[in-house]
Amino acid sequence: MSEERPDDAEDVKIRPGPIQLTVETPADAEFAWETITDPDRIAEWFTDASPLGRPGDPYRLDFGDSAVDGTVVSVDPGRGFAYTWAWEGSEEGTETLVSWTVQPLTGGGSRISLEHGGWPDTTPDDSARDDHLGYWAAYLEDLAALLAG
Repeated sequence: MSEERPDDAEDVKIRPGPIQLTVETPADAEFAWETITDPDRIAEWFTDASPLGRPGDPYRLDFGDSAVDGTVVSVDPGRGFAYTWAWEGSEEGTETLVSWTVQPLTGGGSRISLEHGGWPDTTPDDSARDDHLGYWAAYLEDLAALLAG
């Protein structure tokens, strides 16, 4: 009796872990919050964004040649918010979740944290999560530079 084994990596599925990034800035928490939620400020370091609404409202990020459509999941004014993330035209079931938090730091400044999770099961050679990690890291560098003045 022989044991069946996958012939290639396509049969092996993994669940990628969340992307977790943090930046600390001399900007106070109120200004940091404004910079990640106000569409005019978001355009300075990231891309065109729709206004942040209430849970259940649509949320859109427009990169020009592509866009992300999502839904606001939660909003804790001044502290954090989350929205679903799905590239326009993507397959159903590929939606992920992006969460932002802002915390004041003792002695001044603030910490901004991003988590992008909920990645679907995929093959080990799928680079979608790692591609997003690279993009997020670069955008958060831009955000930190903007907040540093």
